[in-house]
Amino acid sequence: MTAAAGQSGAAAGAENSRRLQEYLDALAAERRPLPMRNGRVNVSAVALACGFDRQVLYKNPAAKEALDLAVEAMGLAPENAEEPDVKPEVRTPDRRERRIHKLEQENAALRAEVAGLRERLRRVEHVETHMVETGRWVSSLPFLGETGE
Repeated sequence: MTAAAGQSGAAAGAENSRRLQEYLDALAAERRPLPMRNGRVNVSAVALACGFDRQVLYKNPAAKEALDLAVEAMGLAPENAEEPDVKPEVRTPDRRERRIHKLEQENAALRAEVAGLRERLRRVEHVETHMVETGRWVSSLPFLGETGE
């Protein structure tokens, strides 16, 4: 994929540098940015578009320099690309913590409501059992903590 059979290493390197420069010139002419991934240049996509292995962009000094110059010219330096990623990461845990706290409060309130409803059900079942056994209505039972007088 890198070089045609019979080319020397230097000739293959020059061919790869030429292909990369043509690709970068085409992007500049069309006013399109370099392909990005996670705030960095997607080296695999660039190499695929140029028709060579991505290691060329790491090992070929001329290709590496051309890519670095293109990144600087387009204003895609890694420092600039990483700053927006840092801010959402800082805000996300705060939002998540607030949501967790709110859900825990709702959960506690619902548990208290369930406990109250279970107590009420217990009293109603007691009244129902008494009515079935005696055929008489029972005066209301005292709530927990009351004397019933």
